[in-house]
Amino acid sequence: MKKIFSLALLNFKEAARDKFFFGVIFFFFFYLGFCAFLGKLSVGYSLKVLQDAGIIGIELTAVVLVTFSFIFGFFREKESRIIQVYLSNFTPLEVVTGKILGYAALSFFYLVFAGAAFCLISTFYGKFLPLILAALYPIFLKMLIIVCIASLFSTLFSSSTVALLAALFVYLSSEALPSALAITNAYGGMLQKKLLRAIYFILPNADKFEINNKIFYSGLPTAGYFIWITLYSLVYIFIVWLINLFVFQKKEY
Repeated sequence: MKKIFSLALLNFKEAARDKFFFGVIFFFFFYLGFCAFLGKLSVGYSLKVLQDAGIIGIELTAVVLVTFSFIFGFFREKESRIIQVYLSNFTPLEVVTGKILGYAALSFFYLVFAGAAFCLISTFYGKFLPLILAALYPIFLKMLIIVCIASLFSTLFSSSTVALLAALFVYLSSEALPSALAITNAYGGMLQKKLLRAIYFILPNADKFEINNKIFYSGLPTAGYFIWITLYSLVYIFIVWLINLFVFQKKEY
């Protein structure tokens, strides 16, 4: 465990010092400023515009951060043969788990930072909603899944571009699939329904983590909801981690 945490800390430090990390932070502040500007143009709806757009912005920038940072960082280590150095001192299980935990810590750090900035701006508009912080937890669970998927595709493909596109495709597909499934259930044929249900079963179920509307308009979900999404995430992460470890052990570096 000590070796895993040392690798996790090393990966976290490298990713947090990277220029891309600071670029994402700069873009997030620019995005919040733009949302605040749109809110001022929407008289009477400024806070609502900021709240709706702010949570979406936090998630999207976090996805971009973890996918780009992980995949390009992995391939830099691969090209510079740093992974060979890792494997001479650590087992494949320690390398894979350490990298995932390092970028999980990066996700947590970024979400805390972005959430604090979002809360400060909301307070400036005269209404700080503590429930906003609860919306960050499902996003964090999403990021853990995305980190594992990015790790799997980085190991599986020999091209960083293909790995990046595959990871982003999985994320976008998981976000769009619930709506597509609802439309297909209403108007599609039997074959289409079965196909989409099979895909829905395989991909991360993004709709399980959607609580923005509940928080802003209905209040905090029950504790059972948070327990359920946590268990779902842990099971999904474990399965992807096992596949990732198996593929990593079969590869030659």
